Amino acid sequence: MLELKNLTVRYGKHLAVDGVSFSVTKGEAVVVLGANGAGKSSILKAVAGTVALSDGSVVLGGETLTGIPAHKVTNHGIALVPEGRGVIGRMTVEENLRLGATPQRARASEDDTMAQVFEIFPRLKERRSQFVHTMSGGEQQMVAVGRAMMSKPDYLLLDEPSLGLAPIVVGDMFKALARVRETGVGLLIVEQNVRISLRHADRGYLLEAGRITGSGTSEELMNDAAVRQAFLGGDT
Repeated sequence: MLELKNLTVRYGKHLAVDGVSFSVTKGEAVVVLGANGAGKSSILKAVAGTVALSDGSVVLGGETLTGIPAHKVTNHGIALVPEGRGVIGRMTVEENLRLGATPQRARASEDDTMAQVFEIFPRLKERRSQFVHTMSGGEQQMVAVGRAMMSKPDYLLLDEPSLGLAPIVVGDMFKALARVRETGVGLLIVEQNVRISLRHADRGYLLEAGRITGSGTSEELMNDAAVRQAFLGGDT
């Protein structure tokens, strides 16, 4: 189990995340919803070890990861797909993917994991020798997710996976993430696309000004009048 306990992040005097606590289990999808600036990305960065905690802790399988460098967090089985993808355009699909297989836990089964990535994203197999900068935004997002999978994570953190993608591509991406879940990987997703993220998640949390202001199952949140008004324009 991945546990966030009283997670608090400050940037100077700015309090970005204020005492956030929740957990994610393997094979589960949990989504954090909120507007721009709510602190969603800071939660993922804190879990991944790329920003320091001001207070609280990140616990994985009973072991505290707080203060561990980001590359060692990956060694423990947590992988981050950052907003903006972070792929290397002048490298091929396969070269980008293999960059993800740096943890010791991933090296022995690198080719098998690559085959699994290609099964989930067959388009990447077709274009394994293509330079990433020539690909569409949706295809680059596939590369980013595939690269994270190459580290053989137990938990995958996804920062706005739908950002900048056409609606049909967003649907395909979340269907692929459902297949990732089926392999036993836990998903922690931060999103502004409330409708599709709740459709593919088990549970969700609402974040405002760094604080959790609501939570529930996906069905409960989809049927919540306040959530519909704030995020879905009042749609039922």
